[in-house]
Amino acid sequence: MPLPTPTPWTLAIPHGPDYYSIFYVAGFGVNLILLLWEGRSRGYPWRSWLVLLACVALPFIVGTKLLALSAQEWQALVATGQLPASEARSILGGALASGICLPLLRRALGYSRHVYDAFALPLCVALVVQCVGCLLTGCCFGVPTAGNWGLTYAPDTLPYLVQVYQGVLPAGAAHSLPVHPTQGYALLLCAAVATVLLLTRHRQWPGGSWRWLQLGLLLAGRFVLEFWRDPAGEPVGAELHTHAGLALLQLQWALLLTAPLALGWWWRLVRQARHRAPAAEVVPPNFPSRNLLAVAGMLALTAWLGPWALSAPEIVVIKALLLAVLGLEGGALLFRAGGAGWQPGRVALPFGLASLVVVLTSQTPLDSALTPPQKYYTLSGGFSAGRFLREQNSTGCGGATPLEQYRHRYATGTIDFSRTRMAGVYPYGEVHKADRTIGIRLHAGLDHETPLSPDNYSRRTLLAAFNPYVQIDRPRLGIGGGILFGALGYHKYRFGNQISILDLQASVRVGEREKVYGLVEYNYLGYGTANPQQRVGVGTGLGGSRWQLLAGVASAKLYDMPTGASRWSGFVEAGVRPTPAWQLSSFAIFGNPNQQQAGLRISRRIMAR
Repeated sequence: MPLPTPTPWTLAIPHGPDYYSIFYVAGFGVNLILLLWEGRSRGYPWRSWLVLLACVALPFIVGTKLLALSAQEWQALVATGQLPASEARSILGGALASGICLPLLRRALGYSRHVYDAFALPLCVALVVQCVGCLLTGCCFGVPTAGNWGLTYAPDTLPYLVQVYQGVLPAGAAHSLPVHPTQGYALLLCAAVATVLLLTRHRQWPGGSWRWLQLGLLLAGRFVLEFWRDPAGEPVGAELHTHAGLALLQLQWALLLTAPLALGWWWRLVRQARHRAPAAEVVPPNFPSRNLLAVAGMLALTAWLGPWALSAPEIVVIKALLLAVLGLEGGALLFRAGGAGWQPGRVALPFGLASLVVVLTSQTPLDSALTPPQKYYTLSGGFSAGRFLREQNSTGCGGATPLEQYRHRYATGTIDFSRTRMAGVYPYGEVHKADRTIGIRLHAGLDHETPLSPDNYSRRTLLAAFNPYVQIDRPRLGIGGGILFGALGYHKYRFGNQISILDLQASVRVGEREKVYGLVEYNYLGYGTANPQQRVGVGTGLGGSRWQLLAGVASAKLYDMPTGASRWSGFVEAGVRPTPAWQLSSFAIFGNPNQQQAGLRISRRIMAR
């Protein structure tokens, strides 16, 4: 009696959470961490290195989607200029897009060809992580197999649905037919290439050699891998073409050409190193203006791509890189030794771009289902920079020493969180005729004080303040007030180097914000504490709530100004609400060389029931 044939052992993959997104984010994070470590080990300047990473990451993300677009989606892209919403991706498109952009970027930022090698090993490790997500999700699956190493997938997964559609699996089956674990094969391929790169990292090869070796090995491995991969799981080049009697997928024909070219170029570079010593890597200088220009270009590109081009994790990565660049650039300008040419606008520029980063890369819409909301929360971040001239004693003993002229240059930041309860009828019979806002601001910054006399005296003082406040608004009237505690700045009159520790703020508005209104403010604190202004102005909402314009005159604190100097300046403030949830505003004082200030603020409104 013949023995029964044993059933091949297979690993069943259940239908679970969004494994792909989890491991996609993890792979992106691993890649970024390794690239940061690689840049640190090579001595790259942090600011330009972060710019380069952000400028390479965005084309990589977009490239994975562009190559996977269908013909109809390409037509929509050409017709509308907007990237269609599509979940299909191809790592080959990302490699192609970043490979085109990287040579242009590295020249613009002063990097040599060695920078190509910095991307080689991190990408392989990131792909190993991402392959785990592909394995658990079922994308990139293989053809059916009778081997005991096959994988079966639960209903509603891609392999299961494809097999039902092809008629090889009955609908309602408990799981799919066993398939080749091509995702595991890809994982082993990437791990093997990473091992080769590690084993050869001490070779005296020219810059760029490891990147070409990595590219050639991955392309060659992918060519072989396609023989076991189901064409239904391949988003690009999945059609068979026959040339000279050889039938291969379109993708395989492309790989058959490009893999030898990449390996051949690597071999050429290595052969050159046998006859001529390769040039050592030179650490590039940092170019602040180019960094800020690159960030501005990234903002324009993300705005053009539209709200569905980037997923939430991709937005977080791009935003984190850009904000880190702008924070470092702003910090470098802020803490750089001041001189006569110090200008607040130079410091305000990176922080202004930082505000735009938050606006243009934030694509979460306001919850429109909350109609009408009873309350909302507002989170704001502000920044101000400026300078003022003051006559003061050189010590804290008021009047004990002659008055001297001191120039103060400062930069401060503000975080503001508030809760607004809106006017209306509430449950249990409550009636509120005005919007009531209760909030708290945290201010921090730095004041740099230097005398105008020939003395070499210079002092930096940390500014920090705690500012609870309340605001009550009716359609035609608004009243607000608050208290300031902490190291506020040099507010006292003729008190030398003593700084204020307590102050008040107040405001009164008369008129409708949407039409025309008048505003009087004492200690305006929307952008920081270092040199708060007393303002009298007229504003308008241009008939709605999207725009706000305000202009008038501003007076500094009662410093002892130089003889003949005016305390009054002009001011202008403008705000725009690009979406119901976001608001961007800016503020500037002009017309008085002894009182100058500029500020920027970004606000996010969070609706609640």
